[in-house]
Amino acid sequence: MEAILNVNNLSVNFDTSQGLFKAVDDISFSIKKGECLGIAGESGSGKTQTFFSITGILSDNGSAIGTADFNDVDLLKLTEKELSNIRGKKIGFIFQDPMTSLTPHMNIGNQLIEVSMVHEKKTKNEALKKAKEVLDIVKLPRIENLLKKYPHELSGGMRQRIMIGISLMCDPLFIIADEPTTALDVTTQKEILKIFNDLKRFKDITIALISHDIGVISEVSDTILIMNEGKIIEKGNCQEVLISPKHEYTKHLLSCVPEWMK
Repeated sequence: MEAILNVNNLSVNFDTSQGLFKAVDDISFSIKKGECLGIAGESGSGKTQTFFSITGILSDNGSAIGTADFNDVDLLKLTEKELSNIRGKKIGFIFQDPMTSLTPHMNIGNQLIEVSMVHEKKTKNEALKKAKEVLDIVKLPRIENLLKKYPHELSGGMRQRIMIGISLMCDPLFIIADEPTTALDVTTQKEILKIFNDLKRFKDITIALISHDIGVISEVSDTILIMNEGKIIEKGNCQEVLISPKHEYTKHLLSCVPEWMK
C-alpha cells in the first residue's frame, strides 16, 4: 500500500530567550493510505510539533527543515496560502480541547456549515445536508436540535464529536488527532476511539493519532512511533512493539496503561 505521507530528516527548532531549542531532531517516517499511525510520548517529546510543523501552524518563533511529501507535494515548500487550501480540506484536525477550538458565540450548525461553504464553496443547503451526514457518522442523536446549540451547552464528549464532525466536512484524506481523548471519561474515550476505527475501516481515512497514553494508541493504530526528547526511539507494527518493546522508555509508557486497556 502506498504512503500518503513521507517525512524525511525533519527537524523543528524554536528561537527562545535561552537560545535555540530543538523540539524535533532529524526524524523520518511514513504513513500508508488508510492506516492509523500512533505517535506516543510524554509531554514535550516533540510529537505535536512534528505535525504542527508539516502543516504550517508552528508558533512564530518556530522553524522546520526537511521534507514532508503529502500526496507527492512537499508541504514544507508551500506558501501559507497554499497550505491554507490543504488544511481543513485535504487534512483535517482534531485538537485536545474542543472548547478552545470551537467558536463560543456561534451555534454548532453554523460552525459545521461554514467549513464547507469556505473551503468547498457549497451553498448553505448543501453544507447543511453534509453537516447532518457527518453528525450521523459521529453518532450524535437528535441532529436538528443539536445544530441550534452552542458549545457550552454540550458535554465534553459531545464537543469532541463535533470537532471530529468538523474535520470530516470536506472529506479529508488525512486526519491529525492531537490528544483527542484527554480529559474524557473512560466510556466516552471508548466511544471516540470506535469512531476513529470506523473512519479508518469504512471511510479509508488515514489518521495520525497523537497521545501520551500508549493505551489509547493501541486501540486504533496499525503502526506506532515512540518519541522522546525530539527523537523517534522505537517504531514498527503496533502490536509487535507493544508485545515486545525494545526500548526502556517504551516499557515505561506501557507500565502506565490503564487496566481496562490491557
